[in-house]
Amino acid sequence: MSKVEKNNVLIIGGPNAGKTHFGGQLYGRLNSRRFSYKIDPQYRPADLTIFQEVLDRLSEGKRAGHTEASANRNIELKVNDESNNEVVFSFPDYAGEQVNFIIDNRKINTLWKQYLDESNSWLLFVRLDDIKEIEDIINRGIPSAEEIQKRNSTPPPVKISDPAHFVELLQMLLYIKGIPSLNKITKPNLTIILSCWDTLKLPEGTIPNEVLKERMPLLYHFVKNTWSNNALSIIGLSSTEKTLTDEADEEYIDKSPTNFGYIINPKGEKQKDLTLSIRTFIGKE
Repeated sequence: MSKVEKNNVLIIGGPNAGKTHFGGQLYGRLNSRRFSYKIDPQYRPADLTIFQEVLDRLSEGKRAGHTEASANRNIELKVNDESNNEVVFSFPDYAGEQVNFIIDNRKINTLWKQYLDESNSWLLFVRLDDIKEIEDIINRGIPSAEEIQKRNSTPPPVKISDPAHFVELLQMLLYIKGIPSLNKITKPNLTIILSCWDTLKLPEGTIPNEVLKERMPLLYHFVKNTWSNNALSIIGLSSTEKTLTDEADEEYIDKSPTNFGYIINPKGEKQKDLTLSIRTFIGKE
């Protein structure tokens, strides 16, 4: 008899981070039963709205719509691996603005408290092509006296950087969940997903760990110093493999969405089976 292992996966991603497309594409592969993990046919949820809406749009060759700001839905999927072991996943679906609200208001509502209490794996979506470059002496040089005077005359509003945003978010979530950080964390598992990998135009074989270290060293060193090696993974993801718009992409229509998308595993290897990411984010790889 297969052993059922309950994994509540909390997907953490702001607006346009790529979590919606990932959920739809992952479900499509699980449902097709052609990949490493498959949905248990005897345990099929009645409401598949979260994922089906995405797949319907992708099947038309179009990008998925934006999740409504007030949306809070949840779906459980029981899946089997190649050895017929069962894993139950709980996926929350919400608008990315809710994550920004947590940081901006230093407040977590009752529903998010429940998400955190029940979760034992976290997926943090980081879209590097959407990260604003921080001006420093390396990439901008030393400004002239005139430029310094101009800046001081109209100081910009105070806003934390994108790397600091992610660090503060993780610190808040750990605090609310009651996880001490005196010793390195073993639970919840943390997987950082560098989404929209195809837009980065990186050479084949690039290791996601090194990309995060180079582009967001603050976040990289925070997670490396806070989580144990066995509980932390950094992977690349391109859920759709190409940029989709509201105009139909004929190739998508002809080949179907399950033939698009890939992950870059921690070793830098490209894998078309998105379900393999499951092993990573539940801490089995």
